[in-house]
Amino acid sequence: MPDDLDLDDPEAPRSTALVAQGNAEVARRLHDEVFEADRQRLRAILEEDDKLFLCGKGGGHLYDFHQNAKHPRGLWRRIPDDLTPAPDAPWQTVFDLDAYCRETGQEWAWRGPVGRPDRGRAMMMLSRDGSDMLVGREFDLTALDFVPGGFETPLARQWVAWQGPDRLLVFAATDPRHATRSGWQRTVRAWTRGTALDDAPVIFEAAPDDVQAMASYLPGEGEGDGTLLLSAHHTIQSSTLAVERNGRRVVLDLPRLAPKFANDRFVVWEPQEDGDHPAGATVLRRFDGPPLERVIFVPGPRSGTNQLLMTRDWLVMTGHDDLRPWLRVLDLRQPEGPLRDLPLPAEASTVWILWHAIDPDAEGARDMRLNIWAEGQLLPPSLYRIDLDTLTEVPQPHLVASSKPSFDASGMQAHLLQARSGDGTQVPYHLALPKAAVQGPVPVVVQAYGGYGIPMPVPYLKFDGPALLDRGIGVAVAHLRGGGEFGPSWHRQAMGPKRPTSFDDCVAVAWDLVARGIAPPGGVGFVGGSNGGLLAAVMATRNPANWGAIKADVPVTDMLRFHLYPAGAAWIEEYGNPDIPEDAAYLRAYSPLHQVRPRAEVAYPPILIDAPAHDDRVDPAHARRFALKLQEAGQDVMLRTSETGGHGGGETSDRAATDIALTAAFFRRMLAGA
Repeated sequence: MPDDLDLDDPEAPRSTALVAQGNAEVARRLHDEVFEADRQRLRAILEEDDKLFLCGKGGGHLYDFHQNAKHPRGLWRRIPDDLTPAPDAPWQTVFDLDAYCRETGQEWAWRGPVGRPDRGRAMMMLSRDGSDMLVGREFDLTALDFVPGGFETPLARQWVAWQGPDRLLVFAATDPRHATRSGWQRTVRAWTRGTALDDAPVIFEAAPDDVQAMASYLPGEGEGDGTLLLSAHHTIQSSTLAVERNGRRVVLDLPRLAPKFANDRFVVWEPQEDGDHPAGATVLRRFDGPPLERVIFVPGPRSGTNQLLMTRDWLVMTGHDDLRPWLRVLDLRQPEGPLRDLPLPAEASTVWILWHAIDPDAEGARDMRLNIWAEGQLLPPSLYRIDLDTLTEVPQPHLVASSKPSFDASGMQAHLLQARSGDGTQVPYHLALPKAAVQGPVPVVVQAYGGYGIPMPVPYLKFDGPALLDRGIGVAVAHLRGGGEFGPSWHRQAMGPKRPTSFDDCVAVAWDLVARGIAPPGGVGFVGGSNGGLLAAVMATRNPANWGAIKADVPVTDMLRFHLYPAGAAWIEEYGNPDIPEDAAYLRAYSPLHQVRPRAEVAYPPILIDAPAHDDRVDPAHARRFALKLQEAGQDVMLRTSETGGHGGGETSDRAATDIALTAAFFRRMLAGA
């Protein structure tokens, strides 16, 4: 039994002493004048009123969630939908989160509203302390206040959906009966107004070892003829989908190992293994009407899909060929028709799509306008819009607005490069370089994730531009195996016992930067969070000679006990099962906590570990125990523990600015000596 398990308790004396000591050391070593200047500059960027608005439309209004200096937690506000969303528009405050926190004496973070079909009500979803624990309270969009005696869900991992004015679908882990082994919601309950949630009947449940259960409801043309969609997620990349109409429920006969999406007539799935269809293909099937099954996308060796949206009438997909994005649409009123390409800005490396309407499937809502958000590392975001019901032969999305730059990118460079991994695989990475790069090598900070089949986005460097590029430090985004950049096979190559493949890819990027003369030896840093935090910790303990500094955010570090912490059981599919001896052997071989060596044997680069106290997805005990082990080994390590924020970090503009400025200060000090 490890002798540091008292650190699992955040109130244990060793925990509180370690946290206090760590925070004091971080302040002493990193809180200098440049850090404070960066923090103020970044906060001003976060709080700008003149920014690009991405509003949702509903009930005759455009809605926007906005943070500024007076409202660092945020305002939910709206204007009539015939007006242009601009700083000087007559915005009406719908909900003031800062005021609500003062009234309740509790730190709350915004998680968004869940609107009712008639738009008159919404369930306001709020997180306590930025954690995964949410509450839901019914809000009147006319009276602009909470509904007395309305629906209110207790604190839990949860979400909700409306099934009508007086019925709420609740999927919430309110007690062990309604929770999976990993602590997420296992059941879907149909809660009728005027009754107790505990009495609400369970209408669907996932298995105890599944990750979670979810539900949604699509209203039909007449009363009571809507479609209920129920899903059990076995892993992030696999699910079972059930459809219920007029009281008749059907579990769709689809591959288990595939994520699935549906509307009231069609289901789309993406098989994760080769079978009747290739792994990574996108398959459309009609389940209500004439039989139809159609493969609408087949990935190549260097292509894949990123995002999929579906309403009654449209299927919209984003993807990429060799990391160059594309956007395609299919009119589901002609499901055998062409999958059409829509043009995108040539410089864009990342594209996001969402409907203009808040809920385009709600009764009476037929707004088919699509919002397209396009950006690149040095390309500020632009918002485009297209009306899918008025497509021409050569559709042209309309530019709505462009964001103003947060830094001067003139003289800077953006590249898409490839590094050769140990087995010969070409690993791509995006690179942005500061002006100083024309004069010779510069420090570079690599960002990566490499897990769960999740592709690494390449957004505009709105904050890293001012904090790193302007300080002469480059930024690289690496697309490692384990991610989803090139479909399921790219992911599977680093699952379970193959996880070290992702580590080798990460090292290859560091080697490549030095070999090309872009960065000097010892001038490459790494930062990653969550699974990327595990990657960072592994880089420190397994490949220390390749890095000049490493920052591990909310890291997983104990690969032999991760499944015993809250939410950890959901990760067994990705990493392996520590209770199986064969799995435990390969997990121990790279587990950062178990691979720490004394400084007398090998010196690790400086390490900064950052783990908010209220992270209930990756328990902060991972960070505390790793930091203590490194300290005892004589390594150069700092531990920062913020008392606010959850797995995603700071929730207010000031806290977010502090987090970013601290990262910049660490790499500036350790890589550039400034």
